[in-house]
Amino acid sequence: MFSSTTVALNNGFTRSSRRLLRRLSGRERRFQEWLNHNISKQLVQKSQQLNASLAFEDLTNIRQSLNTKPRSKIERRRTNHWAFYQLRLFVGYKANIAGVGVIFVPPAYTSQTCSRCGHIHPVKGKSYRNGKVFKCGHCGLEHDADINAAKNIAALGLSVIQPESPGMTCQLQGQMSLFGMLALG
Repeated sequence: MFSSTTVALNNGFTRSSRRLLRRLSGRERRFQEWLNHNISKQLVQKSQQLNASLAFEDLTNIRQSLNTKPRSKIERRRTNHWAFYQLRLFVGYKANIAGVGVIFVPPAYTSQTCSRCGHIHPVKGKSYRNGKVFKCGHCGLEHDADINAAKNIAALGLSVIQPESPGMTCQLQGQMSLFGMLALG
């Protein structure tokens, strides 16, 4: 009788389970922080060695925009547990100390543009990206969609650092330049 009353008063946790929870509290947060420190350190060190800058998509307010779309609970949890802002802060201060430039480019069309020819699907709302695969309908490039987007982000970052570079434009007549659609402020 006494033990069942004790369990009820302690929200169903035994003394040993409460001790375990206290010991483990913050462990995932500390691991994510450690991981972000190491990733940011490696990114900045490699950029410094190559005398290069870092280009990232500007993911400001990404959680709000992602959570407005109907997605499964698992997908929402995966993006809401992603500590990308912390990684951005760590990269920012380490790059500043090391003298490495950091450029943030808007995410619009980076995953929908062909990294080889700059073509964007001519029909609004359509894309050459299908899940993890990107296949350009103009030049036929078939690539991993994330690598294609990363190449576009790198090209946009380079055009910010070196404005004299030709930029990213589609070779088809009547297609707009990618920079016409993006406000690189």
